[in-house]
Amino acid sequence: MTKYLWMNAKSLLTNPYLLFWSILFIEFWVFMWAYVFGNYVPQIEEAVRFYTATAFGNLLMLSLSAAAITIASTLLYGSKSIRYITKYTKLSPARFLIENFASALIVLLIISVVMFLSVAGLFYVKFGFAIMPANAAGLSLSILLGAVFIYALAFFLNSIVVVLRSPRSASFIFFLPLILAFTAYASLWIDFGNLAYISPFNCIVSICFYHFSGKAPPTGALTSALQNRHRLIDINIALASIIAWSIILIALNVFLLRKMRGVSIEEIRTA
Repeated sequence: MTKYLWMNAKSLLTNPYLLFWSILFIEFWVFMWAYVFGNYVPQIEEAVRFYTATAFGNLLMLSLSAAAITIASTLLYGSKSIRYITKYTKLSPARFLIENFASALIVLLIISVVMFLSVAGLFYVKFGFAIMPANAAGLSLSILLGAVFIYALAFFLNSIVVVLRSPRSASFIFFLPLILAFTAYASLWIDFGNLAYISPFNCIVSICFYHFSGKAPPTGALTSALQNRHRLIDINIALASIIAWSIILIALNVFLLRKMRGVSIEEIRTA
């Protein structure tokens, strides 16, 4: 590994946009889930566990998706340099992708830990007892898979903008992860049925919920009083879906990285 890994990780961790949108902004919603929406949750451990698992899965997905915007943006601004170093130095495209992935993964996992501690801590203060994951190892794996997918998606969206040389559309394209994450958030009220398996965002929320609560979530409408009548998510299918999405995106990223010619800062500023 080169110094690039740690420099990129430090750069992301100190990026004010990432710190605000993926942590501070989501912390506001952690507070809302605990002290506003949580007022309607009975002081029963099973109900609080279900509620905590729901909150953590959805807030984690929003947090990671917000971080994806910054990751994609930094890749766009550095695309010209990326093209140069992968062509004229010993840092091959594959090695660059690995190191960039590793540095971004470190950041995404740190954000995930912050979200977990925030939800667990604030919900403990609110409800008076601690709710720990039913399967800590499984939850850790779920978070890791979610972080891998989010990075792969952010890199893919950046690659599309750079290869098509369309920095003007970057603002919209880079916000797609957060927009799509809110579709998963909508499953609190809407039952998506089998469509829940198609959305990787829904799948990540579902497997996080499963390992946190110990029970499979419904395919949607989690806030409905009749949720027990809904079909439950098949965790194995959800797991296979998120793995398949990640593999496809990573393969496309390796291909597109070789096609990138970079976009200059002047082009981005004048777009």
